[in-house]
Amino acid sequence: MYFLTPRKCGLFGVSCEGLQKQVNYLIDEGMSSTKGSNEVISYMHHFFGNFGVGETEVDLHCDNCSGQSKNNFMLWYLAWRVGPKLHDKIEIHFLIAGHTKFSPDCGFGLIKQAYMKTRVNTLADIAEVVENSSPVSHLNIPQLVGTAEGKVLVQTFDWQQHLTHHFRRLPQIKSYQHFSFDAKRPGVVLAKTHCDAQPVEYQLLRDGADLPSIDGLSVLAPPGLNIDRQTYLYEKIRPFCADEARYITCPAPRVTTQKRPQM
Repeated sequence: MYFLTPRKCGLFGVSCEGLQKQVNYLIDEGMSSTKGSNEVISYMHHFFGNFGVGETEVDLHCDNCSGQSKNNFMLWYLAWRVGPKLHDKIEIHFLIAGHTKFSPDCGFGLIKQAYMKTRVNTLADIAEVVENSSPVSHLNIPQLVGTAEGKVLVQTFDWQQHLTHHFRRLPQIKSYQHFSFDAKRPGVVLAKTHCDAQPVEYQLLRDGADLPSIDGLSVLAPPGLNIDRQTYLYEKIRPFCADEARYITCPAPRVTTQKRPQM
């Protein structure tokens, strides 16, 4: 088993220090190929919509991963949120490289400890591990993005397409660590290189009066597992699964055919 590649599950955690809760998004490999900006923004959007408590101001702390959070798409999304006053004010801070240990790591550590002591065969087993990883504090909350059978529970939207035509890039984005957005100034970001620096003001909107609609987001269908990966799981991993889990985690390979659009 050490030399094989079992079915993968990604983990994306959002820790809310005010509630002392952490929502852990569990991402089956058939639900997403990478944790890019579309996926991360969609999970954040789901968190605000389903686990928020009506807060008007948000203070976010993230690591410096440019593929997930420190990118123009994330800034555009936050500017978009304050536009229709889904929040009145949002600040986002990126931790200094080499000093990126923060609240989610506590929840991840508890999950890791529980995971190493538990036999896991299915996504449901992983969700149970997360649920039981903090029995006293009830810190960790599991949230499946989708099931192993392909049912979507948390939709991924094409935020890149939705926002690109309305916003422009912030020059030298990687040189800044702190960003703030205010509903009173739609599209404006205040960026600082460090906490005591003078903020640089930049209008992200191409047209200051043209905000993207809340509606009209395109849903991205999950990629699923290609036939080679399905065959690998069925032939190599299935023998190691518990009997009741073999047809859930490693079902027989099947080719999905897409209907051609009618002309």
